[in-house]
Amino acid sequence: MAALAGTGTGTEGLFFWGTGTTGLAYYYWLNEMYMDIRIPLPINSNPGMVFPPRRFKTVHDVAHFAARLLDGIMSHKEMLDSGELPLERAASREKNQPLCMAQYYRLLGSCRRPGVDQDSQYLPSRERLNDEDRHVVVICRNQMYCVVLQASDRGKLSASEIASQILYVLSDAPCLPGKPAPVGLLTAEPRSRWARDREMLQLDERNQRNLELIETAQVVLCLDEPLAGNFNARGFTGATPTVHRAGDRDETNMAHEMIHGGGSEYNSGNRWFDKTMQLIICTDGTWGLCYEHSCSEGIAVVQLLEKIYKNIEEHPDEDNGLPQHHLPPPERLEWHVGQPLQLRFTQASQSVDKCIDDLDFYVYRYQSYGKSFIKSCQVSPDVYIQLALQLAYYKLYGHLVATYESASTRRFLHGRVDCIRAASTEALEWAKAMCQGEGANVPLESDREDEEESRKVKFSIYSKDHLRELFRCAVARQTEVMVKNILGNGIDIPLLGLREASVEVTGEMHELFKDEAYNISQCFLLSTSQVACSTDSFMGYGPVTPRGYGCSYNPQPEQIVFCVSAFYSCEDTSASRYAKSLQDSLDIMRDLLQN
Repeated sequence: MAALAGTGTGTEGLFFWGTGTTGLAYYYWLNEMYMDIRIPLPINSNPGMVFPPRRFKTVHDVAHFAARLLDGIMSHKEMLDSGELPLERAASREKNQPLCMAQYYRLLGSCRRPGVDQDSQYLPSRERLNDEDRHVVVICRNQMYCVVLQASDRGKLSASEIASQILYVLSDAPCLPGKPAPVGLLTAEPRSRWARDREMLQLDERNQRNLELIETAQVVLCLDEPLAGNFNARGFTGATPTVHRAGDRDETNMAHEMIHGGGSEYNSGNRWFDKTMQLIICTDGTWGLCYEHSCSEGIAVVQLLEKIYKNIEEHPDEDNGLPQHHLPPPERLEWHVGQPLQLRFTQASQSVDKCIDDLDFYVYRYQSYGKSFIKSCQVSPDVYIQLALQLAYYKLYGHLVATYESASTRRFLHGRVDCIRAASTEALEWAKAMCQGEGANVPLESDREDEEESRKVKFSIYSKDHLRELFRCAVARQTEVMVKNILGNGIDIPLLGLREASVEVTGEMHELFKDEAYNISQCFLLSTSQVACSTDSFMGYGPVTPRGYGCSYNPQPEQIVFCVSAFYSCEDTSASRYAKSLQDSLDIMRDLLQN
């Protein structure tokens, strides 16, 4: 990966060192992480993000809020086209190094395309055509509409004009006769199956045009109905209730809406999971995002939406006024589907519903302390939380597993992420010492939980000073691995490059990459990432392996928000049990360090 440095406020003026192999290394990584993966995008790949709920009194409020979001998207697009996007620089660890901004330019107007063997990306041209038409696709009750936001013959629409278009969709979609073809459900299928379905769709010219409109849209806007209460949190509910609610829905329910839509009877057909950005607004005030991960990391998506959201919050009066209705109504996309595709809708509904029923998801707010206390202990909040995740896993299973934490490598051209491996020898020794006498490897069957809890013997043969010393050693090791990764000295990306290069040169994989130890190291039973938000929002996703956990976290000054996921089909995992173990781990870490 080539180093990057330069000055200025935009991408111009940057200097790059390296050769064409830089791009090749990026595609090694892109194919390994995304394009070659054949499993469905929702749950397995696309994260969902929940923002603080709104208060909608009328359907006009829904339309106005949607219009403000889309107006903000267009303003951001104008900034990108003018080259005014500020260059970001590293804030720590060799400060002020310029960061690659490429992924920021891939958010709008892009889309993933399925392939039978390998997916591809549609990326918009970087040419700045100020007079080009720009549009979004709005989906409501499985009906799709093309809403033009900027046209060559009339310029950019105002927020009020956009609101009138959204109002038309909200009033038109529920009144159409018959049941619409849930074409969006097909995008939730395994990639090879969806690729073959897409080929069938393209046999019709109208369908071809619809696909082009969706793939070239700036974003997709999904206008949803609320999910039922059966998507609320199950089991352990934490020491305190969740903060944000919309009606009878809790934060776990809202996260389900963003990640997968709730199934074929709810909103999973009201999606296009290939689209890089799907803005989701529910009539009860729940709103957020589902995004396709291959184009960008979470930081670019979070920064864009938080900027737009904060502008809306700071200028609420702009929501006032009646929408302007002088524009022609948006075009509804009509699909021509034959009997084979009709059958596929039934099969896709069953497949999607089965995957959603298997998702064990839990949003947990730990509110005893946050990053303010952690910093007072002179520890990086990210390092601290990673060690808490290790301790929580050890308390349940009595051992550690390969753990993935994403580390930004944007100091390098095309840099995305490498893997911070938190399951170190030092973390293991500390976790063992912290769990002395607790009887680790506790069975997870709910009917044995109380019995096992009562049988635990809670004492420690180590002094607090010794436990603190072991903790400091674990902190030092985790910090060292983190710094190596962000400075380009990680191990996973170089090994990936060597593996792929060996295949290209020799025609076969080197024996190193056939070794059992290498295969074990690549099976991440704990997949984690920090998704720091300046608003009270959170992002979650599913595990990357059937026997594993997914866990994202947002450290705030006085609390930490966790999104924990597992699969019900695995008898050895439980999202609520892991959340409870996290609470216990964070509590005893505070007791160890607070004085």
